[in-house]
Amino acid sequence: MKKNIFSTKAFCLGILIPAFIYGLALPFFWGNNPASELGTLSLLCEDPDKRIFFWLWGILTSGSIIANTQYLYRRFNIRSKFYNTLCVLAFISVCLVALTLGHSIADWNPKRIAHWVATGFFIGFTVAPLLLPFLRYRKKHKPFLAFAVCTVGILMTFVVIFVVVGKSSLMEMIPIALIEIFLFIVNFTNVVKGRELKEKTASNK
Repeated sequence: MKKNIFSTKAFCLGILIPAFIYGLALPFFWGNNPASELGTLSLLCEDPDKRIFFWLWGILTSGSIIANTQYLYRRFNIRSKFYNTLCVLAFISVCLVALTLGHSIADWNPKRIAHWVATGFFIGFTVAPLLLPFLRYRKKHKPFLAFAVCTVGILMTFVVIFVVVGKSSLMEMIPIALIEIFLFIVNFTNVVKGRELKEKTASNK
């Protein structure tokens, strides 16, 4: 896999660490309560003068996850245009989430619906590029099954937080922080050593 600056260890760590810190800090800005139903990032940053903070969050969050997902691909020699496309769609989705800020929550107006749909796509396109390769290569590399279980577990934290706490910024903070921690452990610790996985020609399609 061709190496570029965006797949280097320095870049991936350089964006992952600030994204992790900022993602945990932003929900507390301006005295916000992350556990409140009205404390979500979209409501916190709905004012035009605050939307830049959401854009920064989206770029850092999605960018760091994508960069580190690509680093994981390089480490395990995973080549797939399909997975790469999912990563691009994840970044497009978070941009759409940002573009639909400032919607009324009094009813289900078109902008609010678009915001929720874009959020759903962002979650799906962020998790899929991780989960699908883990499932596909679980027989070729033993840790991948455990990685798949961890990924599903992280995804389920959205549901658990919603049931226990309700709609809040915690649904955004905790699962994303867990994904970032997970990618750090897989990519930059000795939990598992990178090993090339030979793929069939069809996997490059």
